Amino acid sequence: MRIRQVGFSSRLKAHRKLLTLETLKFIVEYLKDGNARMAAFRSGVPENYASKQGQWLKKHPIVLAAMEAEVDERDMLKLEKSLAEIERHMESCKEILGLQDF
Repeated sequence: MRIRQVGFSSRLKAHRKLLTLETLKFIVEYLKDGNARMAAFRSGVPENYASKQGQWLKKHPIVLAAMEAEVDERDMLKLEKSLAEIERHMESCKEILGLQDF
């Protein structure tokens, strides 16, 4: 019996409606200037992979839906503030669980 490994396209289908912290960071950065490579880099993707990851994320259904939304300066400030708050909570959780090195 052969076990089939889940491929890249299957993972994309499985996660197309899942908003991750990394995707949220990319959306916020991409809304600033529309540059996928720089948005990926600023959201934490290593420079070597930023271009490829940025192009992939730009096609993600959640990112496409976010780009259709009309976001003004006030909304951008709210997004940035909310993202900073999420990151603070993540750091707090890491501290509680002893995962500071991850």
